Amino acid sequence: MPPRPSPDQQEQLRKKVKEVFARRAERLDTIEKAKEAAEKDFWQEIDVLRRSYFGAQTDVVAATGYTRDHILKQVNRYSGSPKGKTSDQP
Repeated sequence: MPPRPSPDQQEQLRKKVKEVFARRAERLDTIEKAKEAAEKDFWQEIDVLRRSYFGAQTDVVAATGYTRDHILKQVNRYSGSPKGKTSDQP
C-alpha cells in the first residue's frame, strides 16, 4: 500500500479540485446565459412572425409543432409583456 500523501500534497489537491469546480461552474453559467439568449431571440422572432398577417399564428403553430397556448406563453415570457396580454390585444 502506498504511503499517505503529506498534508501539503492533500491541501494542493483540495485547491486544484476547487479550481476545477469553479471552472466548471463558470462554463455552465456561460452556457446557460447563451441558451437563455437564444430562447429569447427565438421567441421574439416567432412573436413577430405570428403577427405578420391575418392567420399567421395558425401557420406558425403548424410549422413549429407547438401548441398555440405554448407559443403564447413563451412569447409572453420572453417578450416582457404583462402576463396574459399580448401586444395585439386591446
